[in-house]
Amino acid sequence: MKKGLLLVILGLFMLTGCGSVKTMECTRTVEQNNISMDLHYEIEYKNSYAQRVKSTEKVTTDSQDILNTYKKSIEDMYAPYKDIEHYDYNVSIEGNTLISTADINYAEIDVEKFTKVDSANSQLFENGKVKLDTLIATYESLGATCKK
Repeated sequence: MKKGLLLVILGLFMLTGCGSVKTMECTRTVEQNNISMDLHYEIEYKNSYAQRVKSTEKVTTDSQDILNTYKKSIEDMYAPYKDIEHYDYNVSIEGNTLISTADINYAEIDVEKFTKVDSANSQLFENGKVKLDTLIATYESLGATCKK
């Protein structure tokens, strides 16, 4: 009887315990010169490595010229990544808000192609994986607050 219970407990531990994917969020809001920014980054991680990042960045202003300028700038920034699998993005304007979303699956992305686009991306990786602490430091350097 004890052996059976032990096997059930060990099985549950293996399925749900050590090594399960967890989520943390990094956020920042900015109000400046009639422009409001709401930045949200959701990081899925396992142990000390990031698996995936889903970001939503919103810029709100009454100026369509400013929104169009931001949109062009963001699209230009994302353009080199368009053919990289597991790196998806979208930029749109809805009313007086620009919404930029990105979904980067670091567990599946081709590291060589990703770092070829921008050699600075190589600083994110250690043995082909992205350390969670590196992402946290990056977002915090931009003024975001990260919470596990």
